[in-house]
Amino acid sequence: MSTRPTIVLLPGLLCDASIWEAQRAALAPHAEIRIADFSQLDSIDAMARSALGLADGPLIAIGHSMGARVAMEMVRLAPGRIEKLALIDTGVDSRRDGEAEKRQILIDLAFAEGMEALAERWLPPMLHEGRVGDQALLAPLKAMVMRATPEQHHRQIKALLNRPNVRPHLEAIACPTLVMVGRQDRWSPLAQHEEMASLIPNAELVVIEDSGHMSLLEQPEQVSRALLRFLGFEKDHSGADRAALGEVKPMGDDAVPDRIPDTPLFDRKRSLQGYRINKMAMGLGDPANREAFRENESAYLDRFGLTPEEKEAVMTRNWREMVRLGGNLFFILKISAVDPVRITEIGAHQAGMEHADFLRDRLGKK
Repeated sequence: MSTRPTIVLLPGLLCDASIWEAQRAALAPHAEIRIADFSQLDSIDAMARSALGLADGPLIAIGHSMGARVAMEMVRLAPGRIEKLALIDTGVDSRRDGEAEKRQILIDLAFAEGMEALAERWLPPMLHEGRVGDQALLAPLKAMVMRATPEQHHRQIKALLNRPNVRPHLEAIACPTLVMVGRQDRWSPLAQHEEMASLIPNAELVVIEDSGHMSLLEQPEQVSRALLRFLGFEKDHSGADRAALGEVKPMGDDAVPDRIPDTPLFDRKRSLQGYRINKMAMGLGDPANREAFRENESAYLDRFGLTPEEKEAVMTRNWREMVRLGGNLFFILKISAVDPVRITEIGAHQAGMEHADFLRDRLGKK
């Protein structure tokens, strides 16, 4: 009998097992994986009961969109069986005013013109606005929708329109819970997930950068890494990777990190804060991105969602401020590949010193 935990992956509307492929591959070395099939069901309750029946004993429930609503129903039906819970790009409220009418338009479209027409109408708003023309992303999503039928779509819409209001039950969720959302999710926005995380007693929020509602496929590595960390399965990282993730731990129970006076410690909090700056800088390893940076620096920075404060620090080459905002020198030094600068000037800026003073006092040069 296996002693490995059992994970149940719960797909969303019109999604099948293929949507979970990256996460299944990442989690399979650590756990038994079951992927639910909701194609023949027409209620959240029936979906939850079906998922609970996929395996005996304790479960880890991970749901996306409609599947996350199913996961919450699983907790309500069998709270003692759900050890951990992950809710991705979802919501907790019941049917909204006017929702039935809007969804009926898509139901009618699927029956009248087929699933391809539905995919072309339904999928683009589900994605990051900057990727609606990304055929490499759209092709597998469109193929997945076209494997479904208008009848399946109709059944699942019925389930969603009759979904329960989960909000009153959130405070009763006792298991560790991960709430995850694409920063650019237009269907289930970030603010909605921030509220969910605040209402669930033992919850943490993870924001997936550069992603809309279909984060499992838009940013599979980010999602998989967040799940591995949350579940305690994350592989050991070494060197710069561990530092960049803010996960380098002191040796020994009483050890403390070495510190350079007046230099910010690059800990986990700062690594999360500086994610946008570091991702932007790492992008400069691509020649096309370096050219885009040279042509319109402001527009390039906007692609990564930098705040005005972050943009100013980058555009004025304020290295000390970039570090204060979470920039890792290992990453932000890549800016120098586009805008050459002496490493000693960066060191002086980070130390808050004039270059000549830095050379004399820190490097012993006259």
